[in-house]
Amino acid sequence: MKSFSRTATLRGCACLLVLCLTAARALGEDGSEALETARRALLAGHWAQADAILGRLRGSVEADPLEVLFLTGMLAAAQGRDAQAIEAFRRLLDQRPDLVRVRLELARALFRAGEDGPARHHFERALGARLPEAVEDNVRRYLEQIRRRRMWSLDVGVGILPDSNINTGSNQQVVTIAGLPFALSSEAREQSGVGMLVSLAGTRAVNMGLNWRLRGFGSLLRRDYADSRFDDMILRAGVGPRRVWGKGEMGIAPFVSERRFGNDVFNRASGLRADGGWQLGARWLAEGALEWQQFEHPQQPGRDGGVLWGFAGLRRLWDPVSSVLLGIDCYRDDAREAVYRQEATGWTAGHFRDWRGGVSTAATVRVAFTQFEGLQPLFGEYRNDRLVTWSVVLTKRDWDFLGFSPSLSVTRHENDSSIDLYAFQRWQVLVALHGRL
Repeated sequence: MKSFSRTATLRGCACLLVLCLTAARALGEDGSEALETARRALLAGHWAQADAILGRLRGSVEADPLEVLFLTGMLAAAQGRDAQAIEAFRRLLDQRPDLVRVRLELARALFRAGEDGPARHHFERALGARLPEAVEDNVRRYLEQIRRRRMWSLDVGVGILPDSNINTGSNQQVVTIAGLPFALSSEAREQSGVGMLVSLAGTRAVNMGLNWRLRGFGSLLRRDYADSRFDDMILRAGVGPRRVWGKGEMGIAPFVSERRFGNDVFNRASGLRADGGWQLGARWLAEGALEWQQFEHPQQPGRDGGVLWGFAGLRRLWDPVSSVLLGIDCYRDDAREAVYRQEATGWTAGHFRDWRGGVSTAATVRVAFTQFEGLQPLFGEYRNDRLVTWSVVLTKRDWDFLGFSPSLSVTRHENDSSIDLYAFQRWQVLVALHGRL
Protein backbone atom coordinates (compact mmCIF):
# COMPACT_ATOMS: atom_id res chain seq x y z
CA MET A 1 0.00 0.00 0.00
CA LYS A 2 2.83 2.35 0.83
CA SER A 3 4.52 1.46 -2.49
CA PHE A 4 1.34 2.31 -4.41
CA SER A 5 0.99 5.62 -2.56
CA ARG A 6 4.65 6.48 -3.24
CA THR A 7 4.21 5.65 -6.97
CA ALA A 8 1.07 7.80 -7.25
CA THR A 9 2.85 10.68 -5.53
CA LEU A 10 5.80 10.46 -7.91
CA ARG A 11 3.49 10.39 -10.92
CA GLY A 12 1.62 13.43 -9.62
CA CYS A 13 4.85 15.33 -9.09
CA ALA A 14 6.01 14.41 -12.59
CA CYS A 15 2.77 15.68 -14.13
CA LEU A 16 3.01 18.89 -12.09
CA LEU A 17 6.62 19.33 -13.20
CA VAL A 18 5.70 18.91 -16.87
CA LEU A 19 2.87 21.45 -16.47
CA CYS A 20 5.15 23.93 -14.76
CA LEU A 21 7.85 23.51 -17.39
CA THR A 22 5.30 24.01 -20.20
CA ALA A 23 3.88 27.11 -18.52
CA ALA A 24 7.37 28.43 -17.87
CA ARG A 25 8.26 27.95 -21.51
CA ALA A 26 5.09 29.83 -22.49
CA LEU A 27 6.03 32.62 -20.12
CA GLY A 28 9.26 33.04 -22.01
CA GLU A 29 7.51 33.20 -25.38
CA ASP A 30 6.14 36.34 -26.95
CA GLY A 31 2.38 36.91 -27.00
CA SER A 32 1.65 35.24 -30.35
CA GLU A 33 3.69 32.15 -29.49
CA ALA A 34 2.00 31.88 -26.10
CA LEU A 35 -1.41 32.13 -27.76
CA GLU A 36 -0.50 29.37 -30.17
CA THR A 37 0.65 27.20 -27.26
CA ALA A 38 -2.64 27.87 -25.46
CA ARG A 39 -4.57 27.03 -28.63
CA ARG A 40 -2.78 23.70 -29.05
CA ALA A 41 -3.30 22.88 -25.37
CA LEU A 42 -7.01 23.63 -25.71
CA LEU A 43 -7.38 21.42 -28.77
CA ALA A 44 -5.53 18.61 -27.01
CA GLY A 45 -7.78 18.87 -23.97
CA HIS A 46 -5.01 20.14 -21.67
CA TRP A 47 -7.32 22.68 -20.09
CA ALA A 48 -5.26 23.44 -16.99
CA GLN A 49 -2.28 24.29 -19.18
CA ALA A 50 -4.39 26.50 -21.49
CA ASP A 51 -5.95 28.25 -18.50
CA ALA A 52 -2.55 28.96 -16.95
CA ILE A 53 -1.27 30.57 -20.16
CA LEU A 54 -4.43 32.60 -20.75
CA GLY A 55 -4.42 33.75 -17.14
CA ARG A 56 -0.99 35.30 -17.69
CA LEU A 57 -2.01 36.92 -20.98
CA ARG A 58 -5.22 38.55 -19.70
CA GLY A 59 -4.55 42.25 -19.36
CA SER A 60 -1.13 41.87 -20.93
CA VAL A 61 0.06 44.01 -23.81
CA GLU A 62 2.02 41.08 -25.24
CA ALA A 63 -0.95 39.40 -26.94
CA ASP A 64 -4.02 40.42 -28.93
CA PRO A 65 -6.75 40.89 -26.27
CA LEU A 66 -9.44 39.76 -28.72
CA GLU A 67 -7.62 36.46 -29.30
CA VAL A 68 -7.30 36.03 -25.55
CA LEU A 69 -11.03 36.64 -25.12
CA PHE A 70 -11.87 34.15 -27.86
CA LEU A 71 -9.71 31.38 -26.41
CA THR A 72 -11.05 32.17 -22.93
CA GLY A 73 -14.58 31.70 -24.24
CA MET A 74 -13.69 28.50 -26.08
CA LEU A 75 -12.00 27.09 -22.96
CA ALA A 76 -15.05 27.91 -20.82
CA ALA A 77 -17.38 26.34 -23.41
CA ALA A 78 -15.24 23.18 -23.57
CA GLN A 79 -15.45 22.87 -19.77
CA GLY A 80 -19.22 23.41 -19.73
CA ARG A 81 -18.97 26.84 -18.08
CA ASP A 82 -21.48 28.46 -20.44
CA ALA A 83 -22.02 31.60 -18.33
CA GLN A 84 -18.32 32.46 -18.55
CA ALA A 85 -18.25 31.57 -22.25
CA ILE A 86 -21.23 33.85 -22.93
CA GLU A 87 -19.57 36.73 -21.09
CA ALA A 88 -16.31 36.34 -23.06
CA PHE A 89 -17.98 36.03 -26.47
CA ARG A 90 -20.27 39.00 -25.78
CA ARG A 91 -17.34 41.19 -24.76
CA LEU A 92 -15.60 40.17 -27.97
CA LEU A 93 -18.64 40.91 -30.16
CA ASP A 94 -19.03 44.30 -28.50
CA GLN A 95 -15.70 45.21 -30.08
CA ARG A 96 -15.97 43.19 -33.32
CA PRO A 97 -19.62 42.45 -34.18
CA ASP A 98 -18.55 41.26 -37.66
CA LEU A 99 -16.82 38.10 -36.37
CA VAL A 100 -19.16 35.34 -37.54
CA ARG A 101 -17.35 32.49 -35.76
CA VAL A 102 -17.65 34.29 -32.44
CA ARG A 103 -21.34 34.99 -33.06
CA LEU A 104 -21.95 31.30 -33.76
CA GLU A 105 -20.08 30.24 -30.63
CA LEU A 106 -22.07 32.75 -28.57
CA ALA A 107 -25.34 31.48 -30.05
CA ARG A 108 -24.42 27.89 -29.20
CA ALA A 109 -23.49 28.80 -25.62
CA LEU A 110 -26.76 30.72 -25.20
CA PHE A 111 -28.67 27.76 -26.61
CA ARG A 112 -27.04 25.37 -24.14
CA ALA A 113 -27.83 27.81 -21.31
CA GLY A 114 -31.51 27.88 -22.34
CA GLU A 115 -31.45 31.57 -23.35
CA ASP A 116 -33.40 30.92 -26.54
CA GLY A 117 -34.38 34.51 -27.36
CA PRO A 118 -30.80 35.85 -27.57
CA ALA A 119 -29.62 32.57 -29.15
CA ARG A 120 -32.16 32.93 -31.94
CA HIS A 121 -31.07 36.53 -32.53
CA HIS A 122 -27.42 35.57 -32.99
CA PHE A 123 -28.15 32.49 -35.11
CA GLU A 124 -30.25 34.63 -37.45
CA ARG A 125 -27.55 37.31 -37.55
CA ALA A 126 -24.99 34.66 -38.50
CA LEU A 127 -27.17 33.60 -41.43
CA GLY A 128 -26.53 37.06 -42.86
CA ALA A 129 -23.03 35.86 -43.72
CA ARG A 130 -22.40 33.45 -46.56
CA LEU A 131 -21.87 30.38 -44.42
CA PRO A 132 -20.72 27.02 -45.79
CA GLU A 133 -23.72 24.85 -46.63
CA ALA A 134 -23.09 22.39 -43.81
CA VAL A 135 -22.83 25.20 -41.23
CA GLU A 136 -25.95 26.87 -42.60
CA ASP A 137 -27.92 23.63 -42.29
CA ASN A 138 -26.70 23.25 -38.73
CA VAL A 139 -27.83 26.79 -37.85
CA ARG A 140 -31.26 26.07 -39.28
CA ARG A 141 -31.51 22.95 -37.11
CA TYR A 142 -30.71 25.05 -34.04
CA LEU A 143 -33.42 27.56 -35.02
CA GLU A 144 -35.94 24.76 -35.48
CA GLN A 145 -35.11 23.36 -32.04
CA ILE A 146 -35.56 26.82 -30.52
CA ARG A 147 -38.98 27.19 -32.15
CA ARG A 148 -40.04 23.79 -30.86
CA ARG A 149 -38.77 24.07 -27.29
CA ARG A 150 -39.37 27.77 -26.56
CA MET A 151 -42.51 27.65 -24.42
CA TRP A 152 -42.54 31.10 -22.84
CA SER A 153 -41.25 34.64 -23.28
CA LEU A 154 -41.36 37.90 -21.37
CA ASP A 155 -40.46 41.43 -22.44
CA VAL A 156 -40.30 44.20 -19.85
CA GLY A 157 -39.66 47.89 -20.39
CA VAL A 158 -39.73 50.98 -18.19
CA GLY A 159 -38.73 54.52 -19.05
CA ILE A 160 -39.15 58.27 -18.87
CA LEU A 161 -41.06 59.82 -21.78
CA PRO A 162 -40.78 63.56 -22.53
CA ASP A 163 -43.52 64.36 -25.08
CA SER A 164 -44.02 67.63 -26.97
CA ASN A 165 -47.70 66.97 -27.75
CA ILE A 166 -49.35 64.57 -25.34
CA ASN A 167 -52.86 65.41 -26.60
CA THR A 168 -51.96 65.32 -30.35
CA GLY A 169 -53.38 68.83 -30.48
CA SER A 170 -53.11 71.26 -33.37
CA ASN A 171 -50.31 73.82 -33.53
CA GLN A 172 -52.77 76.24 -35.16
CA GLN A 173 -54.19 79.07 -33.05
CA VAL A 174 -57.07 79.81 -35.43
CA VAL A 175 -59.07 77.34 -37.57
CA THR A 176 -61.88 77.90 -40.06
CA ILE A 177 -65.23 76.26 -39.32
CA ALA A 178 -68.15 76.73 -41.72
CA GLY A 179 -66.23 79.57 -43.36
CA LEU A 180 -65.67 81.47 -40.12
CA PRO A 181 -62.41 81.80 -38.11
CA PHE A 182 -62.36 80.39 -34.59
CA ALA A 183 -59.59 80.71 -32.00
CA LEU A 184 -58.63 77.39 -30.41
CA SER A 185 -58.59 77.16 -26.64
CA SER A 186 -55.33 76.28 -24.91
CA GLU A 187 -56.68 72.77 -24.17
CA ALA A 188 -57.30 72.12 -27.88
CA ARG A 189 -53.79 73.20 -28.84
CA GLU A 190 -50.73 71.02 -28.41
CA GLN A 191 -49.55 70.49 -24.84
CA SER A 192 -46.24 69.08 -23.68
CA GLY A 193 -45.53 66.85 -20.71
CA VAL A 194 -43.20 64.28 -19.20
CA GLY A 195 -44.56 60.84 -18.46
CA MET A 196 -43.52 57.37 -17.40
CA LEU A 197 -43.91 54.39 -19.70
CA VAL A 198 -44.28 50.78 -18.59
CA SER A 199 -44.62 47.87 -21.01
CA LEU A 200 -45.10 44.15 -20.42
CA ALA A 201 -45.60 41.43 -23.02
CA GLY A 202 -45.50 37.71 -22.36
CA THR A 203 -46.46 34.32 -23.80
CA ARG A 204 -46.85 30.84 -22.33
CA ALA A 205 -47.44 27.65 -24.29
CA VAL A 206 -48.10 23.97 -23.61
CA ASN A 207 -47.45 21.14 -26.06
CA MET A 208 -50.42 19.40 -27.61
CA GLY A 209 -48.41 16.94 -29.72
CA LEU A 210 -47.88 16.57 -33.48
CA ASN A 211 -46.23 20.00 -33.79
CA TRP A 212 -49.20 21.74 -32.17
CA ARG A 213 -49.27 23.78 -28.98
CA LEU A 214 -51.74 25.93 -27.07
CA ARG A 215 -50.36 29.41 -26.46
CA GLY A 216 -51.64 32.19 -24.28
CA PHE A 217 -50.44 35.79 -24.55
CA GLY A 218 -50.94 39.07 -22.75
CA SER A 219 -49.61 42.61 -22.86
CA LEU A 220 -49.84 45.91 -21.03
CA LEU A 221 -48.74 49.33 -22.25
CA ARG A 222 -49.22 52.29 -19.91
CA ARG A 223 -48.22 55.94 -20.10
CA ASP A 224 -48.64 58.10 -17.01
CA TYR A 225 -48.40 61.90 -17.07
CA ALA A 226 -48.56 64.54 -14.38
CA ASP A 227 -51.91 65.58 -15.89
CA SER A 228 -53.89 62.35 -15.47
CA ARG A 229 -56.35 63.37 -18.20
CA PHE A 230 -53.79 62.12 -20.71
CA ASP A 231 -52.88 58.84 -19.03
CA ASP A 232 -53.19 56.01 -21.54
CA MET A 233 -53.31 52.25 -20.93
CA ILE A 234 -53.93 49.31 -23.30
CA LEU A 235 -54.49 45.73 -22.08
CA ARG A 236 -54.69 42.64 -24.32
CA ALA A 237 -54.99 38.92 -23.62
CA GLY A 238 -55.80 35.84 -25.67
CA VAL A 239 -55.22 32.11 -26.10
CA GLY A 240 -55.29 29.78 -29.09
CA PRO A 241 -53.64 26.93 -31.03
CA ARG A 242 -50.30 27.33 -32.78
CA ARG A 243 -48.44 25.09 -35.24
CA VAL A 244 -44.64 24.93 -35.33
CA TRP A 245 -42.65 23.40 -38.18
CA GLY A 246 -39.10 23.36 -39.48
CA LYS A 247 -38.97 26.82 -41.04
CA GLY A 248 -41.65 28.75 -39.21
CA GLU A 249 -44.72 28.90 -37.02
CA MET A 250 -48.30 30.12 -37.30
CA GLY A 251 -51.21 30.49 -34.92
CA ILE A 252 -54.72 31.81 -34.47
CA ALA A 253 -56.29 33.03 -31.25
CA PRO A 254 -59.37 34.85 -29.99
CA PHE A 255 -58.54 37.76 -27.69
CA VAL A 256 -59.98 40.65 -25.73
CA SER A 257 -58.65 44.17 -25.20
CA GLU A 258 -59.42 47.31 -23.25
CA ARG A 259 -58.10 50.84 -23.55
CA ARG A 260 -58.35 53.42 -20.79
CA PHE A 261 -57.69 57.07 -21.53
CA GLY A 262 -57.60 59.53 -18.65
CA ASN A 263 -58.20 56.43 -16.46
CA ASP A 264 -61.70 56.04 -17.93
CA VAL A 265 -62.66 53.25 -20.30
CA PHE A 266 -62.19 54.52 -23.86
CA ASN A 267 -63.05 51.27 -25.65
CA ARG A 268 -63.36 47.52 -25.25
CA ALA A 269 -63.01 44.91 -27.95
CA SER A 270 -63.07 41.22 -28.68
CA GLY A 271 -61.55 39.73 -31.79
CA LEU A 272 -59.51 37.13 -33.58
CA ARG A 273 -55.80 37.28 -34.43
CA ALA A 274 -53.73 35.17 -36.82
CA ASP A 275 -49.97 35.64 -37.09
CA GLY A 276 -46.83 33.79 -38.08
CA GLY A 277 -43.25 33.90 -39.26
CA TRP A 278 -41.38 32.00 -41.95
CA GLN A 279 -37.77 31.59 -42.99
CA LEU A 280 -37.47 32.04 -46.76
CA GLY A 281 -34.02 30.83 -47.69
CA ALA A 282 -30.92 31.59 -45.65
CA ARG A 283 -31.18 35.38 -45.45
CA TRP A 284 -34.88 36.20 -45.87
CA LEU A 285 -37.47 36.20 -43.08
CA ALA A 286 -41.17 36.89 -43.58
CA GLU A 287 -43.75 37.80 -40.94
CA GLY A 288 -47.41 38.63 -41.03
CA ALA A 289 -50.45 39.29 -38.85
CA LEU A 290 -54.18 39.76 -39.39
CA GLU A 291 -56.66 40.99 -36.78
CA TRP A 292 -60.39 41.56 -36.68
CA GLN A 293 -61.96 43.31 -33.67
CA GLN A 294 -65.45 44.37 -32.68
CA PHE A 295 -65.17 47.62 -30.72
CA GLU A 296 -67.48 49.15 -28.13
CA HIS A 297 -67.00 52.79 -27.03
CA PRO A 298 -69.05 53.50 -23.87
CA GLN A 299 -68.77 57.29 -24.24
CA GLN A 300 -68.99 57.46 -28.04
CA PRO A 301 -71.35 54.77 -29.35
CA GLY A 302 -71.11 56.24 -32.85
CA ARG A 303 -67.59 54.79 -33.03
CA ASP A 304 -68.75 51.23 -32.29
CA GLY A 305 -68.11 48.73 -35.06
CA GLY A 306 -65.68 46.29 -36.61
CA VAL A 307 -62.01 46.99 -37.36
CA LEU A 308 -59.81 44.95 -39.69
CA TRP A 309 -56.01 45.33 -39.60
CA GLY A 310 -53.24 43.45 -41.34
CA PHE A 311 -49.46 43.60 -41.66
CA ALA A 312 -46.94 41.85 -43.90
CA GLY A 313 -43.18 42.32 -43.60
CA LEU A 314 -40.05 41.00 -45.25
CA ARG A 315 -36.69 41.16 -43.49
CA ARG A 316 -33.34 40.72 -45.21
CA LEU A 317 -30.33 39.62 -43.16
CA TRP A 318 -27.89 41.83 -45.02
CA ASP A 319 -24.72 40.67 -43.27
CA PRO A 320 -23.75 39.43 -39.78
CA VAL A 321 -24.25 42.87 -38.23
CA SER A 322 -27.22 44.40 -40.06
CA SER A 323 -30.66 43.75 -41.50
CA VAL A 324 -33.34 45.72 -43.33
CA LEU A 325 -37.13 45.53 -43.13
CA LEU A 326 -39.87 46.44 -45.60
CA GLY A 327 -43.50 46.25 -44.53
CA ILE A 328 -47.04 47.24 -45.42
CA ASP A 329 -50.05 47.54 -43.14
CA CYS A 330 -53.73 48.12 -43.93
CA TYR A 331 -56.54 49.28 -41.66
CA ARG A 332 -60.31 49.49 -42.12
CA ASP A 333 -62.69 50.93 -39.50
CA ASP A 334 -66.42 50.29 -40.14
CA ALA A 335 -67.78 52.52 -37.39
CA ARG A 336 -71.51 52.96 -36.92
CA GLU A 337 -71.38 56.64 -37.94
CA ALA A 338 -69.85 57.52 -41.29
CA VAL A 339 -67.83 60.40 -39.86
CA TYR A 340 -65.63 57.86 -38.02
CA ARG A 341 -65.28 55.32 -40.84
CA GLN A 342 -61.82 55.27 -42.35
CA GLU A 343 -59.29 53.35 -44.40
CA ALA A 344 -55.52 53.60 -44.02
CA THR A 345 -52.47 52.14 -45.73
CA GLY A 346 -48.99 52.42 -44.24
CA TRP A 347 -45.53 51.67 -45.60
CA THR A 348 -42.58 50.93 -43.31
CA ALA A 349 -38.84 50.70 -43.93
CA GLY A 350 -36.26 49.93 -41.27
CA HIS A 351 -32.53 49.37 -40.80
CA PHE A 352 -30.97 47.57 -37.82
CA ARG A 353 -27.25 47.29 -37.03
CA ASP A 354 -24.79 46.26 -34.33
CA TRP A 355 -21.79 48.60 -34.08
CA ARG A 356 -18.47 48.43 -32.30
CA GLY A 357 -18.41 49.64 -28.72
CA GLY A 358 -21.52 47.66 -27.76
CA VAL A 359 -23.95 50.01 -29.54
CA SER A 360 -26.93 48.85 -31.61
CA THR A 361 -29.19 51.09 -33.69
CA ALA A 362 -32.66 50.75 -35.17
CA ALA A 363 -33.95 53.36 -37.63
CA THR A 364 -37.47 53.14 -39.05
CA VAL A 365 -39.77 55.36 -41.07
CA ARG A 366 -43.49 54.86 -41.74
CA VAL A 367 -45.74 56.80 -44.09
CA ALA A 368 -49.50 56.24 -43.72
CA PHE A 369 -52.37 57.63 -45.79
CA THR A 370 -55.85 57.76 -44.22
CA GLN A 371 -59.16 58.56 -45.90
CA PHE A 372 -62.31 59.24 -43.89
CA GLU A 373 -65.53 58.10 -45.50
CA GLY A 374 -68.01 60.55 -44.07
CA LEU A 375 -68.34 64.28 -44.57
CA GLN A 376 -66.97 66.12 -41.53
CA PRO A 377 -70.06 68.02 -40.31
CA LEU A 378 -68.33 71.03 -38.75
CA PHE A 379 -66.20 71.70 -41.82
CA GLY A 380 -68.39 70.58 -44.70
CA GLU A 381 -65.58 68.63 -46.35
CA TYR A 382 -63.94 65.24 -46.39
CA ARG A 383 -60.86 64.54 -44.33
CA ASN A 384 -57.65 63.02 -45.71
CA ASP A 385 -54.48 62.64 -43.62
CA ARG A 386 -50.86 61.77 -44.27
CA LEU A 387 -48.90 60.73 -41.18
CA VAL A 388 -45.10 60.44 -41.35
CA THR A 389 -43.39 58.78 -38.39
CA TRP A 390 -39.69 58.20 -38.06
CA SER A 391 -37.82 56.76 -35.12
CA VAL A 392 -34.20 56.19 -34.13
CA VAL A 393 -33.30 53.88 -31.23
CA LEU A 394 -29.82 53.49 -29.71
CA THR A 395 -29.20 50.57 -27.36
CA LYS A 396 -26.06 50.00 -25.28
CA ARG A 397 -26.16 46.24 -25.43
CA ASP A 398 -23.04 45.67 -23.31
CA TRP A 399 -24.47 47.52 -20.29
CA ASP A 400 -26.47 45.19 -18.09
CA PHE A 401 -28.51 46.18 -15.05
CA LEU A 402 -30.06 43.03 -13.58
CA GLY A 403 -30.77 41.79 -17.10
CA PHE A 404 -31.91 45.18 -18.46
CA SER A 405 -30.10 47.21 -21.13
CA PRO A 406 -30.50 51.00 -21.52
CA SER A 407 -31.83 52.57 -24.69
CA LEU A 408 -32.57 56.03 -26.04
CA SER A 409 -35.23 56.53 -28.70
CA VAL A 410 -36.33 59.66 -30.53
CA THR A 411 -39.62 59.62 -32.46
CA ARG A 412 -41.14 62.28 -34.67
CA HIS A 413 -44.78 62.31 -35.82
CA GLU A 414 -46.02 64.78 -38.42
CA ASN A 415 -49.64 64.63 -39.53
CA ASP A 416 -50.74 66.68 -42.53
CA SER A 417 -54.51 66.88 -42.87
CA SER A 418 -56.91 68.40 -45.38
CA ILE A 419 -58.56 69.96 -42.30
CA ASP A 420 -56.15 72.16 -40.34
CA LEU A 421 -57.63 71.26 -36.96
CA TYR A 422 -56.31 67.69 -37.29
CA ALA A 423 -52.78 68.61 -38.37
CA PHE A 424 -50.15 68.18 -35.66
CA GLN A 425 -46.48 67.63 -34.93
CA ARG A 426 -45.15 65.55 -32.08
CA TRP A 427 -41.72 64.71 -30.64
CA GLN A 428 -41.21 61.88 -28.18
CA VAL A 429 -37.96 61.02 -26.41
CA LEU A 430 -37.84 57.79 -24.44
CA VAL A 431 -35.03 56.92 -22.01
CA ALA A 432 -35.69 53.34 -20.99
CA LEU A 433 -34.45 50.05 -19.61
CA HIS A 434 -35.51 46.96 -21.52
CA GLY A 435 -35.16 43.29 -20.69
CA ARG A 436 -36.09 40.17 -22.65
CA LEU A 437 -36.35 36.81 -20.90
